[in-house]
Amino acid sequence: MTTKRKYYLKVFFCLFLLLLTPLAMIVPALLRNEVPLNLHGLSLRAPWQESRDSTIKVMDTEAGNELIERYYPWYVFLNQAGTRREVPLWNPREGFGVPFLALWRTRAFSLFSLPVYFLPLSMGIGASIFLKLLVAGLCAYFIALRFQFAPFFALMVAIPFQLSGIFLAAPWHPMADVAPFFPLLLPCLQHLLLGNRRYWAFLGLVFGIMGLGGDPESMVAVACFSVALIFVFGLRTYEPKRIPSALLWLIFGGLIGICLAGVQLAPYVEFLLSGHLEDKSLPFFKPWDFTALLLPPVLPNGAFAEQRAAWWLPSGMVGFLLLPVWLSLRSFANRVRKRRIEAVLTTAFLLPVLYTAFAGWVRNLPVLYELDVSHFLLPVPLSLGLLAATTADEWIHLDAEQCKAALGKLKWLLPLFWLLCTGVALGALRLRTPSGEGWIALAPLMGCALALLIIIFVTLLWPRASLTALSFTLVSFVLLWYLYQPHSRTTPVSLLAPEPKLTSVLRDSGTRLAGSNQLKHWPLSPYGIDQVHSPSGVILYRSEQFLGTAEKNPELFRLGAASQLLLTKTDIRERFAALRPVLNIQKVLPSGAILLNDLQVSPRAQIVYAGRNITQDSSFPPLRAAGPPIMEGGNLPPNGGDSASREAKIEDSGLNAVQISTKSEQPGVLVLADAWYPGWKVYVDETEGSLFPVDYAFRGVNISEGAHQVHFQFKPDSLRNGLYISLGAFMVVLIGLVSLWRSRRAAYGSHSG
Repeated sequence: MTTKRKYYLKVFFCLFLLLLTPLAMIVPALLRNEVPLNLHGLSLRAPWQESRDSTIKVMDTEAGNELIERYYPWYVFLNQAGTRREVPLWNPREGFGVPFLALWRTRAFSLFSLPVYFLPLSMGIGASIFLKLLVAGLCAYFIALRFQFAPFFALMVAIPFQLSGIFLAAPWHPMADVAPFFPLLLPCLQHLLLGNRRYWAFLGLVFGIMGLGGDPESMVAVACFSVALIFVFGLRTYEPKRIPSALLWLIFGGLIGICLAGVQLAPYVEFLLSGHLEDKSLPFFKPWDFTALLLPPVLPNGAFAEQRAAWWLPSGMVGFLLLPVWLSLRSFANRVRKRRIEAVLTTAFLLPVLYTAFAGWVRNLPVLYELDVSHFLLPVPLSLGLLAATTADEWIHLDAEQCKAALGKLKWLLPLFWLLCTGVALGALRLRTPSGEGWIALAPLMGCALALLIIIFVTLLWPRASLTALSFTLVSFVLLWYLYQPHSRTTPVSLLAPEPKLTSVLRDSGTRLAGSNQLKHWPLSPYGIDQVHSPSGVILYRSEQFLGTAEKNPELFRLGAASQLLLTKTDIRERFAALRPVLNIQKVLPSGAILLNDLQVSPRAQIVYAGRNITQDSSFPPLRAAGPPIMEGGNLPPNGGDSASREAKIEDSGLNAVQISTKSEQPGVLVLADAWYPGWKVYVDETEGSLFPVDYAFRGVNISEGAHQVHFQFKPDSLRNGLYISLGAFMVVLIGLVSLWRSRRAAYGSHSG
């Protein structure tokens, strides 16, 4: 068999393993009719407690607020939008309606969201996670081959990255949509430093794909890493004089990538001008959390520690424990490879350390309040995988004299380094469990060190490159599968769609739910229930102002068409005491909370003939539940025509549109108790009207007497403008890629000749 054929057989075998790994994680869960996400904590929350099977053990609720209150409802909404064949621009279920696509973190344009649109929910989420794992492994394997690693040594890079905590512990996080393409940046940055400026096009394409899915924090971290790596690469690998040129083309390619994601970025900027996202991130990363590299953050009950950034670190344990081996042989390593891996490794750890030092200051900046050290740790699994592969490759190819010299350093460096690691792990364990329990947490470190020691010893007696690479890869696979246990972090579909009587009553009422402050943490939107609060944390400034006033005067909830109130006994005695005479009890929950119906609530759509008109320079008068409403537009008298008959009927209500038929005896204002937000258009008998805010948060439009068809539609100009920007950037990238392809083809032709 020829050498070339052997090479391709090895590559295909590695590709098969990279395909088999995500299949082994996803397919068994789908066959058991389970979702590959840990959503057991959902059944611990009212109102689903009454339908939970008490025999089912709830293991793990890590990141419960983020996953249960935000990301799972967003997955459901994407799936519902796909089922209805509607673009998920607007979410009418939360907070009188909130933008959806504009939030960016909802990943409406992510390539990995496509299965969620078109498949049943559990299968769509499983297919999405499968694609993330597969693309992550393939991209990491591709760049390892580009960096001249043999096929099996390239697998040493791909497997730890594919099975990193980013994908196994938190595949639901937007960062998991960015990370799979991250490895492709490394060869682009290297080519820019080498003077191959045409690679800006491929760099821009990668930036654009990552920008369309993910979140702004991940993109900030990726941009910071790219800039820092240019400097470190330039200083460590090449001449410093090439840094300015490389930075220039990096900035140009990055800007093109941002423009390529313009269809997502423009609506996001518009959202930032009208609202913000509540910070649901986890506690600050502390310096001692870096010990998770040696002592995985798995608690005795199987849950992860609350600091998400620590989940990423165990993915690089093998590479970190091989660090003394690398130090003992680095003087014999290939110079280009040595400088490359040390530049990547330095940058990967430098940024998290700097961010940890200045996190309090950075998170006070606008827009960056959810930026966490976990975003800057994204390169760590890949960089330590590259270190492990480089170390193994160089180790196996040492000649006799080099091996003797390396062993002379290793015989004292390895025990010293591993003893230090053990001491740090013991100290961290003592801090985590002062009682002295939880010694099993040291098992991964001890087992990994022992396995690596055996492989090193065997290679001294029987140096075989393929066997060495596959052995190290197997250690990484077993370690990460044991730590993250993806097969156990699943949820039966039956637990995700409970049907307690409360949810059916609320859904059948067809109105909004208000009441207790606990509703801020009850994600009801996946079950077709509208609520005035937004558990996902999407806050519009006008809605926030209205809700803040309604908290002090609960009677104002009537203006938002919230006929259903879920209250505790304390709420009924105190905040809602004035409403007790007109509240009708619907249901009493096992927890003691009471569902009531407000008999005097305003309808969602109504015609008013009187209003309090104000201008932008005027101060806002107090809201009144009995009216007349405050209008930032229109022209109605404060007392006019209240006795005249009127009718407003909602004929159809979708995600992005509301159709209303009206009849009135005199000119008035149609008020729709949905959130006012730029991008909403209104058409009265197919003629565009002027939309204006009513009562801080809602929408109003002037109508004349007679019968009319009023159509509210969400068509933001920002989306259209962003689409134009994306199309223009795509044409520029396409031209750049064609130029890059031609230059590579010409270089290959001249080399062949």
